[in-house]
Amino acid sequence: MAVSVEFGPCCLCGRGIEKTDTDPCRVTVETATGKWQVWMCHGSCFRAKLADLPEAPGLFEPAHF
Repeated sequence: MAVSVEFGPCCLCGRGIEKTDTDPCRVTVETATGKWQVWMCHGSCFRAKLADLPEAPGLFEPAHF
């Protein structure tokens, strides 16, 4: 029996995500009490949302994409 894995829409742009070398990316958030949640997104959407601070250029630059 074949298994189909679907990633759903990107949490940032709402479009579907096709599997590539970097996509889907997982955005994981954990609270101070240990509760967590995971969303999927395009690497390019995540990268576009990162801040680029004038006083610290490249501080949030992704290491792998």
